[in-house]
Amino acid sequence: MVNTEEIELLTRVASLYYLEDATQAEIASLLGFSRPKVARLLRKAKDEGIVEIAIRTHPALNVKLESDVATSFGLSQAILVADQPNMESQRRLVGRAGADLLTRTLHEGSVVAIGMGRNVGAIPEQLTNPPERSCTFVSAIGGSRQVGTGVNSNDICRRLAEHFRGFVESLYAPPYAESAAGRETLLQHKDVREALSRARTADILIVGIGDARDDSEVVQMGCFSTIEMARMRKAGAVGDMLGCFFDVHGAPVAGGVEDRVVGLSVDDLRAIPRVIAVTSEPDKALAVLGALRTGIPDVLITTVGTAEQLLAATKGTRRSAP
Repeated sequence: MVNTEEIELLTRVASLYYLEDATQAEIASLLGFSRPKVARLLRKAKDEGIVEIAIRTHPALNVKLESDVATSFGLSQAILVADQPNMESQRRLVGRAGADLLTRTLHEGSVVAIGMGRNVGAIPEQLTNPPERSCTFVSAIGGSRQVGTGVNSNDICRRLAEHFRGFVESLYAPPYAESAAGRETLLQHKDVREALSRARTADILIVGIGDARDDSEVVQMGCFSTIEMARMRKAGAVGDMLGCFFDVHGAPVAGGVEDRVVGLSVDDLRAIPRVIAVTSEPDKALAVLGALRTGIPDVLITTVGTAEQLLAATKGTRRSAP
């Protein structure tokens, strides 16, 4: 087990090498080590997670592909990141792209509605001293203890507000009620009603794209059963945004679970001026395709690999208006 003293040494060596461009020989001379020991310390810094190496595709290499995706799906912008060898690195890179976009575009008085999920939750993790913005971050879907920290919409809102020194409005309710009647009861609660009313005024919505598999995030969290998910797939569902399920053509799936969602409706999503969809998983291309064909997302942040799959699936055809 690495102790505090060793962590400090590993961090110092890694900082000299990766941030200050010192050579291994220079570090060895400065610290009184041999060059082989410096090399071993650098390897250990990577093994311990102190150093994380992510390869970013140069923007010039992405411009054409981003333009093709945006044009094919009627988006105002597509932001693509390089494919990474593991899922955690991939999600961090997508989160960083989302953090960079927010830092560039947020302005005083913005209202930002926030969905749930690991990709949305990766955005505040990648913010580094952004400029102060008097913005309000409000949950677009319930965020009770049913949803774990890190993917919980209320938690994500709080972390974003802390970074930008803004304000947070939480939605204290489960993301999915047990029944349609239970949902209606929750929607009558004053706090829930006011939070959703505020979310409907959002200038920006940041939302993840879910899939319709038995191992999807919402099934793992206990929001849906595998039986319900199988029924959704049988009806043609390939994915969802905030519990609004759709097929590969972007059409809503009849008999869905929208009547259990404690959050914004599909009509609410369409009314928000800028919807930013973020996704990092390499096996969600079909879900992303259906999401884009709904006409709801305005901006897509994803990987180069997913973008290539999207264009291959559409064969250059543009989606029709919903």
